Amino acid sequence: MAVQCTAQFKKGALLLTLFLGTWIFVPAARASDVTLKWDPPTTNVDETPLVDLAGYKLYYGTSAGSYNTVIDVGNVVTTAIPNLDEGIIYYFAVTAYDDLGNESGFSNEVNKVILATPPGNIDVYTPASATRVDGYDLIALELSWGSTLLDTNWNPLSDLDNSGFIDQSDLNILIGNFGIKK
Repeated sequence: MAVQCTAQFKKGALLLTLFLGTWIFVPAARASDVTLKWDPPTTNVDETPLVDLAGYKLYYGTSAGSYNTVIDVGNVVTTAIPNLDEGIIYYFAVTAYDDLGNESGFSNEVNKVILATPPGNIDVYTPASATRVDGYDLIALELSWGSTLLDTNWNPLSDLDNSGFIDQSDLNILIGNFGIKK
């Protein structure tokens, strides 16, 4: 039985083939959300037609081979996992089960680090700038230059050193990370 899964992340691409496989990462809506999609198997392990597929279970955790979370997604070929912590490596595997509850073995395991926004990524709303430090961020910093918490042009995302004042130190952090992608 071969099942292919596509996991969606903020960066990269991941495609899993159950028992055979490869993962491909593709962009997702938010950095902490993962969406998995797969093609249903058509045959059993013994190559007979698969007529009693009941659903799938997605397993994941933060240690290789140790899955502390199981999601029974039913007989659908897509599921979303929201609110994953940034900066953590997550390990994923999938199983299929039949009408009697017999469950297949685990697919190959894959992992993905959920990356945090790099320092200096101020403009996270412009699609072209949402995942990298670039000119949009420089403009956002310039628009709040010299401001403090009480000013109308204050932008907390521009206060990269958390000093309460947008100044040269914040610009230096942005320049030091210019071009870095999430």
